[in-house]
Amino acid sequence: MLNEQPPDQKRRVHPLEREPAPPSQPGGESPRKQTTLHIPSVRPLVTYTMIGIMVAVFLLRATSPGTDEAILQWGANQRELVLVDGQIYRLLSSMYLHASVYSSRGTFALENSLHLFLNAYMIFVVGSSIERLFGHVRYALVYLLGGLAASVASIVLGSGGYSVGASGAVFAILGAQFVYLYQHRKLLGAAGRRQLMGLVQLVGINLIFGFLTNAAGASIRIDNWAHIGGAIGGLALSFAIAPLYIVRSHPTQPGHLMAEDINPLRPRLWTVSVYAVVLMLILIAARQFYIP
Repeated sequence: MLNEQPPDQKRRVHPLEREPAPPSQPGGESPRKQTTLHIPSVRPLVTYTMIGIMVAVFLLRATSPGTDEAILQWGANQRELVLVDGQIYRLLSSMYLHASVYSSRGTFALENSLHLFLNAYMIFVVGSSIERLFGHVRYALVYLLGGLAASVASIVLGSGGYSVGASGAVFAILGAQFVYLYQHRKLLGAAGRRQLMGLVQLVGINLIFGFLTNAAGASIRIDNWAHIGGAIGGLALSFAIAPLYIVRSHPTQPGHLMAEDINPLRPRLWTVSVYAVVLMLILIAARQFYIP
């Protein structure tokens, strides 16, 4: 049911819908003054923690080929091990593992660290900015639950091989960034719209590259289904729990503006529960219909 405005009342315009005031003409009113906008922000501690865990696991695996193989076999995501053997923990542990530190001959392969470097770089660049705006809890929920959605998509729709990496979580926070830019497109103006289009292009290029590596039958293939699952998970969760800022006058600093979040997390926690239940139902259905 929709709440309609009484006919004798004018609709209240949302702050983000207001058009900016035109610049003053020569000889007219005084030019607009620059003002300061205060936006709530936190240090990206969760981002640093996630990167730290991935690097620590990488260094532990580098101690010997046997340790490397044992950790990879223990934590990589794989369809039969999850659906048949019930090793659900692999959905999470695989997010902190990356390409093997050693080559197939057991020699150290430094170039394999590129997989870790690229994911860590994206998490640092995108995750830092998103966590500052979302806060620790909302960002952690998007990162972890979006990464789990990626792992679920990988085992349900993927090739069935071993899958590792944090790129599913990366796509989840890219989805969160898309939601933030889209919801605040009027406030951010042309710069925000350019960033939004650049983000869409970045995701599209990555998905096309992943498709090409699979079509060409490369020895190391990109798990596109994990990327798609992470992006969808991040989008869905962020549309529900992402902060939605409106601009108000600062209560204590005249001439300054402040961004107020009108979508607090606590009333939206039920959507997080629904999201988790949906993931569990997908896993249960996949296990019931899985044919080895």
